[in-house]
Amino acid sequence: MKKLLFIAIGAIFSSGLSAQDLASRTSEKKNVVLEEFTGKTCGYCPDGHKNADEFSADKPGDVVLINIHCGGYARGIPNYNTMLGAVNYGDVVYQHPDVKLTGFPSGTVNRTKFGTNSGTAANRGQWAGFGADVLTEDSPVNVGIKGVYDPAKFKLYVLVEAYYTADELNPTNMINVGITQNGVYGPQSGASSFYPEKINAAGEYRHDHMLRAVLTGQWGESISETTKGSLFTKMYTYDVPEKLNDIPVVPADLVVYAFVAKDQQTILSGNSIAVVEGTDPSIVDVSSVLDLNSSVSAVNIYPNPTTGNTTLRVNSDNSFEATIKVVSVTGAVVSNSSASVAAGSNEIAIDMNSLEEGMYFVEVSSQVGIVVRQSIVKK
Repeated sequence: MKKLLFIAIGAIFSSGLSAQDLASRTSEKKNVVLEEFTGKTCGYCPDGHKNADEFSADKPGDVVLINIHCGGYARGIPNYNTMLGAVNYGDVVYQHPDVKLTGFPSGTVNRTKFGTNSGTAANRGQWAGFGADVLTEDSPVNVGIKGVYDPAKFKLYVLVEAYYTADELNPTNMINVGITQNGVYGPQSGASSFYPEKINAAGEYRHDHMLRAVLTGQWGESISETTKGSLFTKMYTYDVPEKLNDIPVVPADLVVYAFVAKDQQTILSGNSIAVVEGTDPSIVDVSSVLDLNSSVSAVNIYPNPTTGNTTLRVNSDNSFEATIKVVSVTGAVVSNSSASVAAGSNEIAIDMNSLEEGMYFVEVSSQVGIVVRQSIVKK
């Protein structure tokens, strides 16, 4: 059901928007990623939901909430678990040896161990305090994300960008991308005691931030360049089903999230945003995505910004003859050359020494059209 495509920011945003609209190029503090382990038969879990909601409301735009239904309290019907094939995603996450979960509700704040806790798992009374500590820390990477649902094609387009404002000690990081859903009504033990305002007239509890799908596997996908100035960009497409586990998927209630982790633990930062509907070019030019040669699976340009020479790294499933152009923001082609792209990893040198300072786009084209259009800043 899942298909991954790559396209750089510059190729899919128009109406004057640039790559900077997705992930900031200036140093920022970390965002909180709170993964809450919960279940519909857990009597104290609504109190966890409430604590998380209140913390998020107090720090608008700085907190990513992911409610992962897992463990024994999530068994039975309705089935709120998130599956990767035959594997229960949530069970694998909370059973990681570094987590050391002792009960429900529990959660991890940026998958980090705090204080005297034996593992990264924290109880609901600790989340806000640990989260406040995270928000004071400088992040080496800023994460941006957008999600657009095309109702004509039942496709969700998820665009992710990670920009490194400082060197990260790990030479490889992991990008994790997924989908949550708000407004899923169903049973929940303890709701009347701890979060009665979420119960509707029919007596059903409103589940929010419910994890529905993961697009990058159990522990994410690799980011191979983590030095200052490195830019990671990728676009994912997801065929939205009518139901998951017999529970309706409502596109208007979906939220997409992305976070960057050092490895399987230690989340550096993340972001989330509500999905919007449509194919308006001012949001995402979906037609340009569909026309791309999807054999190009990843790209990175470094250093970015550059004072002169830069390198474009392209991974491709197939070999092809490429035309490489450097284009100004006004659309003028300021450099034009050719290169042979081989199957596998390729590095293409770009000489920008003679160009004036400003933003440019590096375009790599094949016989089917532009397959990569990457933004770069010349200083």
